[in-house]
Amino acid sequence: MKKNYSRSIFRYVFEFYAAGFAGWIYEVSVMWIMFRIYENRGILHMPIVPIYAVGAFILLAILRKKRNPLFLFIFSAVLTTVFELGASYLLEFLFHQEFWTYETWPLSILDRSCVISSAVFGVMAVAYFWVLRPVSGWLSQKLPSKLCIALSLIGIGALAADLAISVRELIKER
Repeated sequence: MKKNYSRSIFRYVFEFYAAGFAGWIYEVSVMWIMFRIYENRGILHMPIVPIYAVGAFILLAILRKKRNPLFLFIFSAVLTTVFELGASYLLEFLFHQEFWTYETWPLSILDRSCVISSAVFGVMAVAYFWVLRPVSGWLSQKLPSKLCIALSLIGIGALAADLAISVRELIKER
């Protein structure tokens, strides 16, 4: 029981970091392609955009398993767009600042989401279920249990510390 529990936690931590890092890569790439500038995206100091990881976990909680890629793409594009809209309003309410805008993008949705980004979210969701989940499952079985526990604790601790520092900085900026 404990062995499976430690491996499950490892999978969640690994997937959180991987999905958040994929989101960070996407965000930084968009800024580079559109404006030819490097801009560290997200609220954390680590190269992770948490909204992508949270979105992936919401999809995992609802869908629970790998699905037909077309269904997964469409369902995820719609759900993550609604999530992005809600998250933008919530973050603006909490921190009194706008974290992102799609104001200049074609097919913008209330300047807080966009059909293009929705399609990217759909593709990322397919990759999450069809690539990342199997990889994390394989890794969690191949790594020694104690290493899974250690990596999970380090990952959770680093994320908690970064989140605390970042939120404190955001509150000071208000």
